[in-house]
Amino acid sequence: MKFADGLIKAYETKWSYINTFSVQFTWSDEVKNMIGWTSGDDYNINLNIINIDTPEFTNQNIEAYIGDRWVIHNGRDELYRFSMTFRDQDQLKYYKMFTTVYLLQKSSYFDDVKSVITLNKDADYIGEMDNTIFQFNDVMIDAVSQLQFNNTTEAQIAEFSVTFKCSSPELNISGINNAR
Repeated sequence: MKFADGLIKAYETKWSYINTFSVQFTWSDEVKNMIGWTSGDDYNINLNIINIDTPEFTNQNIEAYIGDRWVIHNGRDELYRFSMTFRDQDQLKYYKMFTTVYLLQKSSYFDDVKSVITLNKDADYIGEMDNTIFQFNDVMIDAVSQLQFNNTTEAQIAEFSVTFKCSSPELNISGINNAR
């Protein structure tokens, strides 16, 4: 392939941009009431999300050397863990909210505190539609990171991370055949 042909092909490729996404949280009624979540919070929290690390798809490998040959299989799936990093506002509103949910989970039944988190890929080009990438069902908070207060820096926005876990992420594969 000539350089010019490769350059034209690169310009014609509809690259997927990683900075066009949105997240929707669907909390149980008990959690929603405890933290005061409203429908407007989904829009507002998207302004605060710095990044999302999607789960790694991995498993407990089954590997055995039997009869002079290897026998392998994937085995059981590990829990799917994913994380989000947030910038906070209003006297640590979101840090307190996620920490409250984490603590509530310790003393409540799973069905009362589980949530659903949906990751959407927003359109990158004219004519494209927003697309749900993942729907994480039966989600619990695995960890809320620490905050670091520091008098030696200038004014800095507070940042923290939340790690979530679930057993059954749904990956939207619609349109995958058209991508080839």
